[in-house]
Amino acid sequence: MMRGILTFFTLVSVIFFPWPFAATLAVVGVFVEPLVPLAAGIFADTLYYTPHANALPFFTLYGAIVTIVAFIVRSRLRASIMK
Repeated sequence: MMRGILTFFTLVSVIFFPWPFAATLAVVGVFVEPLVPLAAGIFADTLYYTPHANALPFFTLYGAIVTIVAFIVRSRLRASIMK
């Protein structure tokens, strides 16, 4: 239940709030579901796409980086390598 609510609020914050709040909510969402920043990045790039602004989808790239870091940290914590 918490995963769905946090993901929903993150995607809604991309629409209604400035990007620092949405990014903070996405980083908080990593603790519950690691794919939240990637989903928020794809959603933001899709929502705010302009044809001649940039060639790279920066929100998606940042979301992918945070998601990869979250998966690495979660795997280290589960294996008890990090203490």
